[in-house]
Amino acid sequence: MSTHKFKRSSLTLALIAAIGSAGIAGTASAAVHLSDDGQGQVLIYPYYTTRAGNDTYLSVLNTTALSKALRVRFYEGKNGREVLSLSVYLAPYDIWTAAVVNTADGAKLVTADKSCTAPAIPADGKNFVNFAYSGPTLEGIKGSGGDGATTSLDRTREGYFEIIEMGTITNTAINAAITHASGVPANCAVVQAATMDMGVTSTLIVGGQSARAFKATGGLSGTASLVNVAGGTDYGYAPVVLEAFSPSLAENIWNYPGNSYPDMTSAEHTSLVLYEGSVVSSSWNKGSDAVSALLMHDNIINEYVLDSATLSGTDWVITMPTKRYNVPVHNSSLTKDATQLFSPFTSKFWGNGNSWRNGACEQIFGLSTTPPDTWNREGGKVTYAEGVPPPDGGTRLCWETNVVTFNNAHVLGSGNEVLVPVIFEHGWLPMSFNSVDRPVVNGQTDGNSVIHSQAAHSLTSNNGDTYFGLPTVGFMVQDFINQNAAPGILATYGGNFNHKYTTRISRLPP
Repeated sequence: MSTHKFKRSSLTLALIAAIGSAGIAGTASAAVHLSDDGQGQVLIYPYYTTRAGNDTYLSVLNTTALSKALRVRFYEGKNGREVLSLSVYLAPYDIWTAAVVNTADGAKLVTADKSCTAPAIPADGKNFVNFAYSGPTLEGIKGSGGDGATTSLDRTREGYFEIIEMGTITNTAINAAITHASGVPANCAVVQAATMDMGVTSTLIVGGQSARAFKATGGLSGTASLVNVAGGTDYGYAPVVLEAFSPSLAENIWNYPGNSYPDMTSAEHTSLVLYEGSVVSSSWNKGSDAVSALLMHDNIINEYVLDSATLSGTDWVITMPTKRYNVPVHNSSLTKDATQLFSPFTSKFWGNGNSWRNGACEQIFGLSTTPPDTWNREGGKVTYAEGVPPPDGGTRLCWETNVVTFNNAHVLGSGNEVLVPVIFEHGWLPMSFNSVDRPVVNGQTDGNSVIHSQAAHSLTSNNGDTYFGLPTVGFMVQDFINQNAAPGILATYGGNFNHKYTTRISRLPP
């Protein structure tokens, strides 16, 4: 068992050594891996919300001397359905900022930034939509259609988002059009035109040169902040960053605005993960499985603070950004189920309830319905048998983006909450993903295409590497109130901290 805490130099050297020993030409661009310096080709932001008075502010920075074509996509939190997608074009050293804010019935994206987007964002913002989760129910992994959960726009108020580099722009005229002069790009209409095509098969000529984008080179970084003006809190975080995401043989992964690609399935089919001092190189049939391998954890570890003197509360954000590619929609009232579930997930999605609960529920805290021991700050240990019952039926994460709230703290006011009751006011706990032998109709198809009759929290590659747990990203937030501050002074504080993890990989002998 190994934690994902390591020095940048050790990761870089290990990756280079692994690639060299495997005979892969070039640099680390031959296999997708987690960035060790906070910059890369893909940024995964675990959470956005407009609930409970929050707005979500975001940025993406191009740290390179090359112009970039990016895809920005927002997903609602229940079933990972797309609610907004657009392209952003960044000139060298440019930064794009925006915010997700509340509306009367949902959420919208607003920006005062001048960088080029396609389509253009109206001055009053671009509303999030429910097209991908409304309409007739579609069985299977479709990415659209009714899924049994609410079709209300309220569902768009929380979720997660990703930014993917589609390629670099080498066309002189297009570069000039998106480059700022006196703070404003010269001509955004060039990239907003319906005829713009930078894809690998493009025959478009602009300014006497091909419009085709070239390979993604990385160098993107970003930030996000959950800002509550009335509450006086700001939970700022950095996204999870993937490097060498774009397939090594692809000239680019550009696609038209509104197209569902690129997404996590567009990734390179080889992953590199540092594990117990060496690098595990695994091959996959799907790009999304390669991304899952990077994020697989059999335990999430973090703290909680519920201090009564400071009215403290704690929530954990847990997002599974590849769940949408592996979990089918199935109406549990139908007598026939033709849908297929894929590893490492163990339950199919239905919004009005399945055999466990609404959504597609993953058992946590082990094989029983009783959560594990929790610890206080002095190493004291308590179990649920000592006085606090677990939630009805145990604790499960049923959504793509989940918010675990301790003792009903409701720090983020999430609609995707799961309650974890604890006895200690301060402490920590490991959240385990180790389910096995879960019954599932049609079995569970593994990463190597083997179909198991029962489902488990594991994912096996074509070359026999088995990763245990679930692919997760996220962080903990906590708030404090100083009741002894001077009269009339708002004394509210907030902090957030990334989750810590353990990783377990079983490797076949060489």
